[in-house]
Amino acid sequence: MNRMTNLNTAFNPASVAIVGVGPITAGKWYLESLISSGFKGRIYPVHPDGGEMSGMKIYASMKDIPGLVDHVICCIPARFVPQLLRDCAEKGVKVVSLFTSGFSETGTDEGRQLEMDIVRLAQASGTRLIGPNCMGVYSPRVGFSFVADFPREAGGVSLVCQSGGNTIYFVRLAAERGIRFSKVISYGNACDVNESDLFEYLTEDTETDLVAAYIEGVKDGERLRQVLSKLASSKPVIVLKGGSTAFGARTAASHTGSLSGSDQVWTSLLEQAGAIRVHTLEELVDMAVTFRFLPLPKGRKVAMVGGGGGASVMATDACAANGFTLPVIPQTLSYRIRGFLDSEAGLILTNPIELNMFPEATYNIARHFLVYEGFDLMMANCVFGQHPWAIFDVWFDSFCDTILKVHKEVDKPIAVVLDSALTDQEKHFDALRRRYCHAELPIYYSMSNGCRAIDRFLRYHGKRLAMQDGW
Repeated sequence: MNRMTNLNTAFNPASVAIVGVGPITAGKWYLESLISSGFKGRIYPVHPDGGEMSGMKIYASMKDIPGLVDHVICCIPARFVPQLLRDCAEKGVKVVSLFTSGFSETGTDEGRQLEMDIVRLAQASGTRLIGPNCMGVYSPRVGFSFVADFPREAGGVSLVCQSGGNTIYFVRLAAERGIRFSKVISYGNACDVNESDLFEYLTEDTETDLVAAYIEGVKDGERLRQVLSKLASSKPVIVLKGGSTAFGARTAASHTGSLSGSDQVWTSLLEQAGAIRVHTLEELVDMAVTFRFLPLPKGRKVAMVGGGGGASVMATDACAANGFTLPVIPQTLSYRIRGFLDSEAGLILTNPIELNMFPEATYNIARHFLVYEGFDLMMANCVFGQHPWAIFDVWFDSFCDTILKVHKEVDKPIAVVLDSALTDQEKHFDALRRRYCHAELPIYYSMSNGCRAIDRFLRYHGKRLAMQDGW
């Protein structure tokens, strides 16, 4: 069997067996997730007791399954895994995903030996192992998912993630901001399929435009450097390195049995490969949102609209700290804006410009800002909870109408900041977020986060342009 072909089968199985399906088991969770996600292939639940679940027959063993099985999800105790792999070899199974834990991550000789044993068994048959100690694969194009509420629509972002919990958190957080996925994999201990295999596969994957990754440790740093460099030369790669501190590295070792390595070495490796390094999952999402939804600005001159007095001061600081400028409004533009106003009460014609005092003129002002050649990018600043009057709920809706309208009419980048920690405005906040997402505008949850992400985005493209020019 071709090992890369088997990886393709991991993401595009025609049939799946879930081993360890019982009334109160992880296997039942996987079964329900596949059904809810609309998996397009055949599903075979397996448990020694047999029976039925969700209208499906439960087979007593792999050998009893009548058809071919591409992908097996293993949810049984570690000690039974070697025999399962022997059964899978007889069935010609291409991929086994091991939710099962109890291997090298335990830090015991017994766990490490058991992991080496299952690797030998898999290599002898050509079966690929994902994990152990992982969630496995999410591939929405075929309805293959380990969580029922993941989006069923596919997109161009792929995620390579060593942690199962971080995989779920990232997908949910990114999905609520409009990101849709091509291929996602939680690969745990990486006893067989590892980050280098996955980066090599995604380099050739035409359905993937952007790769995000969370890595705790690797076994072959030189191979990683080579495959990551090749991947990053063809599509953006954003990497979050877990275990970057001494305490974090110790935790990583107990989590997935990973050797973390020097943080300075990782910084150098990622920089040489052309990948973008981030330091939190939120930053990882911010970068994915930026690459997916923000057209490349021509420069760093920002027009900022919205906000309030104090919020605008802090937003200006965030821009400056990340290398952006907020040019002064020229007299010609100021004169045009004044023509839309019945009164200048409460008006300060500066950049940033507060629009909450004159909603009727918001559209004309915002459009003139966006058209003006002295600005490269507009940042729409929506700060919830700063105002004491309920009328500002209406203003946020009006402001959203304006931003969406000028976005359709003017070909210039717009970034939206939705800043709120107030739970009593959650429903209104969520409704506006959905409207901006539907228009495929990049959304950030603070001005600092947005500026940091767009700065990295510009530096990434600047570096690639310099390389193309032979600098």
